[in-house]
Amino acid sequence: MINVLILLGTWISIEALSFVAMRMFLESSGQVANQRRAALSEDRSNPELKFNAPAIIHPYIGTVMSPQVDGGGASIDGKYDAKYAVTEYGFVDTGPPIHQRSTTRVIVGILGGAVAQQFGQNATDALAEELSQIPAFAGREFQFVRLANGDYKQPQQLMTVNYLLTLGAEFDILINLDGVNEAALPGIDNVPVGVFSAYPRDWGKMVATTASPDFVRMAGYLAYLRKQERDDALWFGSTPWKYSPTALLVWEIRKQRLDHSIGLQLQVINRYTKKEMTFCGSGPPEHFESQQAMYEHCTELWWRSSLLLHRLCAARGIRYFHFLQPNQYVVGSKPIGQDEAAAAIQEGSPICVAIRACFPLMQAQAPRLAKAGVDITDLTGVFADHAEPIYNDTYCRMGLPGDLIMAKAIAARIRHSLSKPMQSNTPQ
Repeated sequence: MINVLILLGTWISIEALSFVAMRMFLESSGQVANQRRAALSEDRSNPELKFNAPAIIHPYIGTVMSPQVDGGGASIDGKYDAKYAVTEYGFVDTGPPIHQRSTTRVIVGILGGAVAQQFGQNATDALAEELSQIPAFAGREFQFVRLANGDYKQPQQLMTVNYLLTLGAEFDILINLDGVNEAALPGIDNVPVGVFSAYPRDWGKMVATTASPDFVRMAGYLAYLRKQERDDALWFGSTPWKYSPTALLVWEIRKQRLDHSIGLQLQVINRYTKKEMTFCGSGPPEHFESQQAMYEHCTELWWRSSLLLHRLCAARGIRYFHFLQPNQYVVGSKPIGQDEAAAAIQEGSPICVAIRACFPLMQAQAPRLAKAGVDITDLTGVFADHAEPIYNDTYCRMGLPGDLIMAKAIAARIRHSLSKPMQSNTPQ
């Protein structure tokens, strides 16, 4: 009995010391536990998208996601399992993207990056409800075609539409919700390793995996480290360990070490990619006099792609709507409290720098697009009257409330633009 009491006392002392150590040297236990739950929900082989399907090279679009041959559901943040899946065309949707117009339905395509992808899965019911109030759409079914991908940036939206139109797809409305990836990704993933800025994200690495055994080995080790992080979160998040401050402390220490190893491995991969780059991976040579020059170049590529999308849609009788997406780093765009800032603001991060440099340039180009006929709307201030937390990571993702607010704003713009009765669409 005495031995049991000694063990119990020792255990309680260790737990108490762990709790104190966490309070003194780390974040609060609640924040660390939230990080563990977030790590558990991520797919470490594809952490940006959180889908159990890696990106693969596509001959026209650049990259798509690998179809789920077992028909399993895809999810964002653990939601909507079995509703969405990676289709045979490589998009996350409820079915293939090829549809034909009719007088009984409205075909709405959704383009863009991570925010557009999440919007297409969270808010289409709300969007349909709002759009159904347009007289021309009364009594018609809404067919949403989800073409957004967390890694996409222009001109991938443009190329996606061209490709699907070639295959016979038809649309009544195309919604392009973008801006962040166009601003941030070239300077983070491609330009630093000598890859053409207009190429898809991480193109040099994508190509290297098909040609270099050394790169495959390095990428495999990186995948192992990321899987180890997820396995740790799974084990330490199980009963009884999830209730133990000591286990939480051990997990946090292990995570910090794994994060450090992952960072070092990413540096090795970036150096290797730059050193061993072939023309297939790098594309045409490109040089920018300054970071600002690169941002100006990316902005020009963004507005030109949108203009071409508008002209393509106009030639096919499709109404094209372009929305510059909101982002927490746009100065003055939203009141952000302490809790939201802790989750969503990382001052000085590459995306913070890129957004604050690029978005003013994009906003300045909006009148130029509008003058050319593009129906463009700046949504950066859509949360200006919302002090409640909206953003849930340091990139650009938001929760369901943000998606629903955007749905109302997007529908209001479309409703305003289509205020005059539309002629009945006929199949093309």
